[in-house]
Amino acid sequence: MKIKTFLLTIVVIFSVFTTFSCSNNEIEDREYNETEVIEEAKKLIKKSEALNDIYYGYGIECDTSDANNSNGYYFPADMLSLEKFGVETVEEIKALTRECFTKAQSDYMIERCFSSIRDDTGDISFYARYYQEYDSLNTSKEKCIMVYTKYEPLLVDKIEYLYDTVRVTDVEGEIIKVSITVNATNSEGDSRTKDIEIDLIEEDNGFRIDSPTYARY
Repeated sequence: MKIKTFLLTIVVIFSVFTTFSCSNNEIEDREYNETEVIEEAKKLIKKSEALNDIYYGYGIECDTSDANNSNGYYFPADMLSLEKFGVETVEEIKALTRECFTKAQSDYMIERCFSSIRDDTGDISFYARYYQEYDSLNTSKEKCIMVYTKYEPLLVDKIEYLYDTVRVTDVEGEIIKVSITVNATNSEGDSRTKDIEIDLIEEDNGFRIDSPTYARY
């Protein structure tokens, strides 16, 4: 009898272990496939590289060839620079942002990039990095992106993302934390390797990033 009970216990333990090992991981009673999460993370981080440049790096260049097109602080965007990023309007930049980041993270980035901030006296204390200019004869027709010429880039280091290193490191509620290794090189040519952690959340339209993905030296 004891032998049968012992054998039954072994079978049950083995069955539970096998089920756990072969099944997908779970987030709040929802299953997810780790391999699929890693592949989605790679795609989203890759998209975010260009967005990091637009929002925080050297970004969209301006065309200063004709001073008549300037209003003192802003010049029209350079067409070749727009082609590089694959955008023509501010709305397209916002759309790309929402395809990559969660609603909360997107709203945060968009608000601080495309809105000027005024102080208590009504003077502008922080200028929007870009704004959309419209045709003077047709205010619903988008003309060009205007670029703030005095913006000081926050991201100036060269960052190489090593996509083969992406891995899931933790799960906290609805957040899946992934890590990726990057090579960072500063303006003086010094380089180092570091890991950055990125949060993923599955929204109605798929996985989105819920944290910054940029890195500095």
